[in-house]
Amino acid sequence: MKVRSSTILAGLLAFSMLVLLRGQASSQQKTPPPQKPAAAQTDLYPRWENVDGIQVMRVWQVEGKDVWPQIAVLRVSNATYLKFSQEPEEFKKFLNKHKVFSIDVIVVTPWKAPPSLNPKDDLADWVLLGVHKPKSTVLIAALRQWDMGEPSYKPK
Repeated sequence: MKVRSSTILAGLLAFSMLVLLRGQASSQQKTPPPQKPAAAQTDLYPRWENVDGIQVMRVWQVEGKDVWPQIAVLRVSNATYLKFSQEPEEFKKFLNKHKVFSIDVIVVTPWKAPPSLNPKDDLADWVLLGVHKPKSTVLIAALRQWDMGEPSYKPK
């Protein structure tokens, strides 16, 4: 059976949104312990972190390090996308150095992106969805931010 990369990409994005929404829904049902202020409840939501100029959200932290697959979302510039997609070892070093996942990545599979996109046209930034499997293999699905109807994001 032949599976198109666009089908895989759509499935990964749908799955990540389900995980995000499920995490938000379950977080809203939890009440903080009496000794902690209500503000502590915000710790249950994943947050964007600026890591060397790259925005990273560790979605897997919602359910904990022992729930697989682990999901992380990265916002990267077009230049960073080109660098990491052409140098997977550098991307793997970035993931491991900054603990994007709970355990080190051993293999980064070839990236999946819509075939109609030309990353060298430098029109917009990218959103990378990383799916980390228990054997430390990471699959990356890449989408241009403008493909999602959002303006390009620039880290502060």
